[in-house]
Amino acid sequence: MRAVHIGRHVAAPDRWRWVRYVVLGESLGFLLPVSGFALSAAFGLEGWGRWALLVLFGAGEGALLGLAQSLALLETSAEVPVGRWVAATSVAASVAWSIGMLPSTLGDLGVAIDWRAPGTWVVVGIAGVVLLATIPLAQWPFLVGRLPRAWRWVPLNMGAWLVGLVFTFLPSPFVDESTPAAVMFLLFAIAGVLMATTVAFITGWGLWRMATATRGRAGT
Repeated sequence: MRAVHIGRHVAAPDRWRWVRYVVLGESLGFLLPVSGFALSAAFGLEGWGRWALLVLFGAGEGALLGLAQSLALLETSAEVPVGRWVAATSVAASVAWSIGMLPSTLGDLGVAIDWRAPGTWVVVGIAGVVLLATIPLAQWPFLVGRLPRAWRWVPLNMGAWLVGLVFTFLPSPFVDESTPAAVMFLLFAIAGVLMATTVAFITGWGLWRMATATRGRAGT
């Protein structure tokens, strides 16, 4: 295991640098799935075809997010290997999208989901927890030895994404099949920026607290 950077003159992660990079990376990344929805509508893709397209574009979203995060951590006490961090985040994001797209995909295929059944909500709850945990669980091993109690990265991110994802549902009541593609794209793009900003601020604050707590203990 790599030793934590205690006693070394290595800068702690800068939360504002993190916010800038993550907002940019995730905002641009989220445009890929938004484009995927537009393409699937334009070409009449439904069912597993649309599912596969969104999973692929979701991997792209994860790659851009992971790249932004890893660049924000360069030359800090939490610096991570860029290539492996990006790859892990990309794969995790594709898994998250594969889970998130299942309800609508099953609906396209005519599979009836009984939302009144308690078992349905148990399954949905478990799937939701797994979805929220995919990215931080994939990233956590790279922070072990770089930050103490690196496991905290998992619940921190799960909470951040739980709050941030709310914004992606806000345009839904205002759009339907008759909504112009440009308007739909703009609304979801704005939602993506709000989501990215929320996640960036929460994770940036948490990361900074983790890193500065380490430095504080090192000086005692």
